[in-house]
Amino acid sequence: MSEALALLIAVALSVVGTVFKFIAWLGGSMAALVDAATCFASIVAGLVALWAFSKSREPPDTEHLYGHERYVVYGGILVIAIYSVVLGMVVDRLLYRVIDLEYSVSISAPIYVAIGTAIYLIAIAIARHGGLVGRTYATFISSEVLEGVVTICASLAGSLLSSLIDYVGGWVLTTYLAYEVFHELRGYEKSLTDWSEPRLVKEIEEMFRSVGIEVKSIRLRMVVPHRYVGDAVVMVGRDYDIEKAHEVVDDVVRRIRSRLGIDITVHYEPQSSRG
Repeated sequence: MSEALALLIAVALSVVGTVFKFIAWLGGSMAALVDAATCFASIVAGLVALWAFSKSREPPDTEHLYGHERYVVYGGILVIAIYSVVLGMVVDRLLYRVIDLEYSVSISAPIYVAIGTAIYLIAIAIARHGGLVGRTYATFISSEVLEGVVTICASLAGSLLSSLIDYVGGWVLTTYLAYEVFHELRGYEKSLTDWSEPRLVKEIEEMFRSVGIEVKSIRLRMVVPHRYVGDAVVMVGRDYDIEKAHEVVDDVVRRIRSRLGIDITVHYEPQSSRG
């Protein structure tokens, strides 16, 4: 089985699993509604994330001179937007249901959720044979299995004992979804605010200092996690002529790029120009 075919089958199975969970909602389970909605969001968000990842691998062009790596950040924001829309929808449905908590949950609801969850397990197993993209997708949808287990328990108890248990289960899943949205949004704070890790500045200064070069100023900007661009101004000692200074600085720049993942542009001036 090719990697592309494995990914295609995994996505198709995810859709089928989601359909079964929506059928469980038609059986009266509010927990199944939340579970099915998050499954749908996971499929769409997973595809968006895979598109963003693929786009980020494209080489620089005339409109993206630094490359396309920040498409990963753009894709992440789209994913948060998708989950936020779903979150608003399920909260609306749960609040609407509060006027009548004595609703009926069919015994078939947990059965359909169990079938859908089992299909998701198969989808995850197959997706892991879909190369890097497939493994990323498998990670993305893996949380649906845990949510499926919660829904099975809530809808089963709602059918056999009280619909209130099913309703509470729906809020438990919704609370988890809200936490995930907030957590993911916080994760993009650093990427969107030109944050740079102070440790990296100190390491760069030390790498130049080890070859007798003083760093006058340095600026770093995060492109994506673990990938930075920046510039620095360094002071080259009198012992270095122009050719030697070029050689030493270029060597440090190469080591910074390979060791720290930073593309840095260095401007340097001779030490005699100080003051």
